[in-house]
Amino acid sequence: MAFSRQTSANCDLYSECYMKIRVAAAVLAASLLSGAVLSGSAVAQVLPKATRDKIVQSTVMLMPTGADGKIDGSLGSGSVISPAGYILTNFHVIGDIDSRKVSEWILVRTVKFVDREPEPTYWGKVVAADPNLDLAVVRILETYDQKPVGALNLPFVELGDSNSLTVGDPLFVFGFPGTGGSTLTYTSGAVSGFTGEDTQGSGRQWIKHDAQTGPGNSGGGVFDEKGLLIGVNSAININKSSSTSTPFARPLAVAWGLITPNVPRFVVRGAGSGGPTASAPASTGQTSTGQSSGAAPQPKWPPTIALGQNYQVSIQRSSGTPKTQSWALTLKDRADNGDLKGTATQGSQSQTGYVAYDKKADLVWIDLTRDGKSMTSCAFEVSGLRTSPWVGRAFYYSDTNADPERIGDCQALVRTGAAPAGNAAPTPPAGAAALKWPVKPTTGQTWTVDVQGRGVWTLPLGSRSDKGNPAGTAIAPGGQQWNAVYYYINDSGGEGVILDMTADGKTYIGCEFVKSGVTGRSLRGKAYLYVSKDDKQGTELGSCVATLK
Repeated sequence: MAFSRQTSANCDLYSECYMKIRVAAAVLAASLLSGAVLSGSAVAQVLPKATRDKIVQSTVMLMPTGADGKIDGSLGSGSVISPAGYILTNFHVIGDIDSRKVSEWILVRTVKFVDREPEPTYWGKVVAADPNLDLAVVRILETYDQKPVGALNLPFVELGDSNSLTVGDPLFVFGFPGTGGSTLTYTSGAVSGFTGEDTQGSGRQWIKHDAQTGPGNSGGGVFDEKGLLIGVNSAININKSSSTSTPFARPLAVAWGLITPNVPRFVVRGAGSGGPTASAPASTGQTSTGQSSGAAPQPKWPPTIALGQNYQVSIQRSSGTPKTQSWALTLKDRADNGDLKGTATQGSQSQTGYVAYDKKADLVWIDLTRDGKSMTSCAFEVSGLRTSPWVGRAFYYSDTNADPERIGDCQALVRTGAAPAGNAAPTPPAGAAALKWPVKPTTGQTWTVDVQGRGVWTLPLGSRSDKGNPAGTAIAPGGQQWNAVYYYINDSGGEGVILDMTADGKTYIGCEFVKSGVTGRSLRGKAYLYVSKDDKQGTELGSCVATLK
C-alpha cells in the first residue's frame, strides 16, 4: 500500500512507492533528468562538517500525490529555505509541466540519520510555481498524521549570490538521486559554464557543472564553498553521440521572483560577506534575522474593523494551476447584517468585498464576491495576526449553500484610511502642486513608497548620504527601519530618479523612475531586488509608486 492522504500506512520505498522518476517533458525536452544516467566527475572539494550537517538537515525528499490522494510513485529533492517551512524545488517534481497542474498534496520526508532513508514527516502544498522556469515553492502545512503544524522553526539553508559565480568555482549538490539507494547523496564538482534559456546561447539562465547527479536530484540544492544555496539542480543534457552528459542547475537569481513575495524569514548572504547573516526583505514583516526572536507579541483580538480601512488582499491559489491575485479593498459602507463592505479592485476588475469578525467561529473573514452567490473567502485566526500582513487560509464557495473548498492561502495588509488601489498613483491633495520634470528629491520632504505586493514605506528625507544625495530612514509596512537614498541622475547612462532602500546594507530594493512616470505628485516606475552590492542585474519585483506628501 502506497503512502496516501487517506491512510498513514508505511510502505517499502522501492517496491511500492518508488516506482518511477518524474521527468519534465518541457524545459529541456528529452534532455532533463531522465533514466538512470549518472553524470559528473569528482572534485577534491569538501565543505566543513558543520556546514554539511546543516544542509543535510535542510534537504528533503518530496513525493507528490495523484488525483486519488495516494503517492504517485515519483520523487524529487528540495531545500528548506525558511524556518517557517518553505521549500524550494523544481516544478516538474511537484507537477506536470505540460498541463501546468500541480499535485494537491506533497509528502515531505526529512533526514534523521544519513545512513537511513528519509522519514515521512510532513504534508505540504504548492504556494508558488512557474512551469516556464521549472521552479516551485512548497509550504509545509500538516504533520504526517494530518494535524496542523502550527508555528515552525525548522533547520534551513541560507541563500547566496549566484550572479557572483564564475567558471571553476567549486559547488556541492545534495539530494536523493535514486540511483544509489534511497538515502541522501552528497557530491561535489565545479562550475563548468553558463548558458541562456535554450541551453545553447549566451546568458546566465542555467549553470553548467560537473558534479555527479541522478534523476532524483531534481529540485535539490546546489551550494557554493560557503554552504550558501546558489542554484536548483534541474536537468541533464545527454549527448548520445559522444557519450557525454552535462548537468544543469537553475541559478538562484532566477528564483527571486518566486521567493520574495511568497517566502517569509529567508536569509541572504551576498558575495564576499563573511559577517553575520542578514535577512532579505520578507513579505510578512517578521523580524529580519531569520532566527527565532522569542515569543511573538499577542495581537489585538478581535482586531478593529472600521470604515475607511484599506485591505490589500493577496490570494495564493495552490489548487489547480498556482496563481496569486491581489485585490485592493476599501471599506466604505455597511451591509444589512452589519458587516462592513466596499469595492475590491484588481486592475480593471472589481467585486464586492466584506470584512467581519465571526464571534462563534472566532475568525476574521474577508469575503469577495461578484454575484452575491459564489465567493472567495479568507479566514484569519488570532495566530495569523502576529505578522503584517495577516496570514490565513483561502476557501471557495460555489454558492451560498455549498461546502467550502480549500484553495490556498491568504495575506491581508491592513492600512488605516483609504489607499490607492492596484498600485495606482494617489490623487494629490487639494491645492497641492503637481510634480514637474526633472524631479529632484531634497531634504525636508516626506515620500510614501508603494512597492507592488510588499506594501507602503514612509520616507522622510532628513539627511544626506556620503555623496551628498538626500537620504532618510524609511519605515517598512511591518515597522522595520530601512536606510534609503533618493536622488536624481542625468549622465551618460540616462536620466532618471533612483531610490535605494536596504535593511541590512547588503540586500537592496531599488526603484527606478523616468519622465514618463510623472503623474500628479507621484512617480510611477519599477522596483527591483538586488541580493548583494555585486548584483548588477537585479530581479524585477513589479511596480513602484513614490508620492510626495
